[in-house]
Amino acid sequence: MSFDPVRIQGPAGALAGWVRPGTDDAAIPILFLHPINMQGRIWFDLANELGPERTLFMPDLRAHGDSDPDGDFGLDEWLSDIEAFIDQVGPAVPAHVVGGSLGGSLAVCLAGSRPEAVLSITAIGSSLNFEGADAQAVLDVFDEYGVPGTFEKVFPEITFGPYVDRGIIDLGIRLSNPNPVEIVKRVWEATVYSDSTDRAARIDVPTLVLTGQFDGTCTPELGMQMARALRTELVLMPDIGHMPMLEAPARVAHLVSAHLDHTERTPS
Repeated sequence: MSFDPVRIQGPAGALAGWVRPGTDDAAIPILFLHPINMQGRIWFDLANELGPERTLFMPDLRAHGDSDPDGDFGLDEWLSDIEAFIDQVGPAVPAHVVGGSLGGSLAVCLAGSRPEAVLSITAIGSSLNFEGADAQAVLDVFDEYGVPGTFEKVFPEITFGPYVDRGIIDLGIRLSNPNPVEIVKRVWEATVYSDSTDRAARIDVPTLVLTGQFDGTCTPELGMQMARALRTELVLMPDIGHMPMLEAPARVAHLVSAHLDHTERTPS
């Protein structure tokens, strides 16, 4: 199946993304929300493991991928990008929403702002906040090493699990934020001070929370907090770090598919 590039006008500049048409018009689509400082293409391997039936939507949020780096950054600003993408590209019907890292928190925000658009949430390596994160330490690393150098340093040490193949780390680096260091630093700072805990308390959506055993960013403790706030269980993935969609796409696809099928079988 092909991934078709799309480009629209968003609230603060052009927004890019990808759509993979499905083979079954009756299949409920999936909206994918990428981790911060990554891009929509991070979902391609997982998409291929999920099969061809569903239509898949993968926007690049502002200051990520091929989208413009204009405007302010934060939960509400990135939420407005997602809503613009939905309005202009789709999905046009209630969809499953799969988010990685802050993408899971943004899925919660979307369910709060447009409950009619979200059939279920899958949060992968996600948290509602970044309690305990040292924002300045990461900003200092960006200043010292630049953007590619920071990802080259951080990904093997913190982001990925200890047993991941080096090729997966290299793929993650290729999919990281291509913007200049000052933009990437602003993205990180907006992320680390974000908090969707209050919004989570107000939504009622079937949710799956997947967290890697070795996730050093959205730790298992933060994943448990998210699961409790959303009144669901945490699924801990052994040997995996912060990027399960890259580290173990087949395992993630199995868990996601079971969650989507259960949601669709269960009366609302």
